Amino acid sequence: MSFQNCPPLVELPSPLFILGAAYSGKSELAIKALKADSAATVIGTAGLAELEGRIDKLKSLRPASWKHVEGHELNEYLAQSLEESKQLLVDSINQWLANVLLESWNKYDLEQQEARLSLEIRTFCETMQKHPDHRFVIVSSEIGAGVTPPQELSRFFRQLLGRLHQQIAAEAASVVQVVAGIPLLMKTR
Repeated sequence: MSFQNCPPLVELPSPLFILGAAYSGKSELAIKALKADSAATVIGTAGLAELEGRIDKLKSLRPASWKHVEGHELNEYLAQSLEESKQLLVDSINQWLANVLLESWNKYDLEQQEARLSLEIRTFCETMQKHPDHRFVIVSSEIGAGVTPPQELSRFFRQLLGRLHQQIAAEAASVVQVVAGIPLLMKTR
């Protein structure tokens, strides 16, 4: 398959940030952004029972030698994985944010939530910048183009995810948007 404006994803500079709508093909393309014959660690953030089938399907598409870790401690898993692999795939930022917000919704006010989660992503980005010898691929769902949700938590999630995406995109060497399985190059250095 040839793409209009996007070279093979494995050739794009790292960090590579892949955005797209739900089930747009971004996770499948993220696999192709890493070298199949090299060690890799996949940091999965879903943690939802209803997504187990989807997660299993994605695992079956990846080389069997790739390590998988699941959880919401994004920076902790990233730090641990740097020792084991030169290639890291984080799938996905939106699921990480959803799970962290649900776990802490009643513990912090909106400003505190945004401050602490923005700091988490800033730390995440700084860690990637400190390891230019590693390849990072980050996946997230773009949800900002939809209707404004009526619930406060949903609105806050959408707004914060958009802000976190901007932080990651600013630090990423490459940004790709996926529409109907087709990668569109938005940024590269």
